[in-house]
Order: sequence, then C-alpha cells, then structure tokens
Amino acid sequence: MAHHAFPNSDALARNLANDVAAALRRRLAAEGAAGLVVSGGRTPAAFLRELASRELDWSNVLVTLADERCVQADDPASNLRMVRAALANAPASLAMLVDIEATATNAAARWSEALVRIPRPFAAVILGMGDDGHFASLFPGMPGLAAALNLLNTTNVVEGIAPVEPKARLSLTLPTLLDTDLLVLHITGHSKLATLQRASCPGSAIEMPVRALLAQRRVPLEIYHSP
Repeated sequence: MAHHAFPNSDALARNLANDVAAALRRRLAAEGAAGLVVSGGRTPAAFLRELASRELDWSNVLVTLADERCVQADDPASNLRMVRAALANAPASLAMLVDIEATATNAAARWSEALVRIPRPFAAVILGMGDDGHFASLFPGMPGLAAALNLLNTTNVVEGIAPVEPKARLSLTLPTLLDTDLLVLHITGHSKLATLQRASCPGSAIEMPVRALLAQRRVPLEIYHSP
C-alpha cells in the first residue's frame, strides 16, 4: 500500500490523471484496448476533467462505473451523467462509456453482461470512500455485503442499499474491482483521512467495508489524498 499526499485537490487531480493515463497507455500498448473503472460523486469530477484532456488512443478505451444510483441516466444524481459530462468536449469523448440502465428490470444482470465487452484486467480502477467507510456502493451492514466483499465471489454486480436517497444502488463487487493493474483510493479532506485511519485499525469489514479493500493483498492499493 502506498500513500500519495498532495497540497491541494488540483495537484492531486493532475497527478492522478497523469498516472491513470500512463496505466491506460501501458495496457493499450500491450493489448490494443483498455478498460477503466471510475467513480461518481463530487470528489472525482476535477480528476476526470484532467484525465479527459490527456492525449491517448481513447477510441480503444472502454469506461464503466464502480457503482451507480438507480435513477434515470439524465437525473442530476446519476453518476453516469456526471462522468459523461466530464469526458465530453475533450479527447476522452472518443472513449466508449458503458450505458447502465440502472432503473431497468434485471439491471445488475444487464450491467454484468455489458462488462464482458471491457478488457480485463482493467488498466485502472479509481474508487472513492464515504465518511462511514463505504466504497463504491458497498455500505456498512447492507444485505449481501459479506458476499460482495468475498474475494471468491464470481458475481460482477450486486444491488446495494444506501442510507440516504436515492437508496437503491448498483455496485461492482470487490473481486471485480480488484481485477486491475492500478487500484486507487481517491480521498480529499481531513474527515476522510480520519475515516481511513479508523479503518486501518482492527475491526469488521461489515461495519467499515473499506477495511476489506485495505486488507486484501491481490493488488497493491494506491491512496491519493489532499486536504
């Protein structure tokens, strides 16, 4: 596990964009195509805009989300909507962003089927974390959490339940997220750092799911943090 600290969120966004772009270029050079998993919410917006401006073979990059809220794709709460806007009007607009019909019947199964088109291992997976220790949409104590964190689980996508609206979520499982060359936890602010410090202490991953991310040894975790 490595911890990369930056003086502000702008410096973090630039450096993380450079490192993710390098991971994409390595996978493109090796395989001719690359998969990228990104997160929604407010924190990653600046990073995504930085990454979108980098020059690389975006036409052979397939992008999907770590999780999605079960709302229409044009809803302001949609992670897909935010990511699509961040990649627009930039070189990254040539990338293929996997559509997630989060309100459709069997939405988890449909998303899992769409993931088959994305080259694996992913070039990079960029995750965020909440003050409660959740990542993606794997929330403390939610039904099915233990299975979603089980490294032997072969399921790609699970239904999640958030403590706030919109409560219905879809999330990639931990083993799916770990199928990557570069695994990043992107956090900003003192409260998130305090949460990470608490999660580093012994305890249950059911109470703080990020503990499972910190404890796994399948792929090195790179933590990017700024105040």
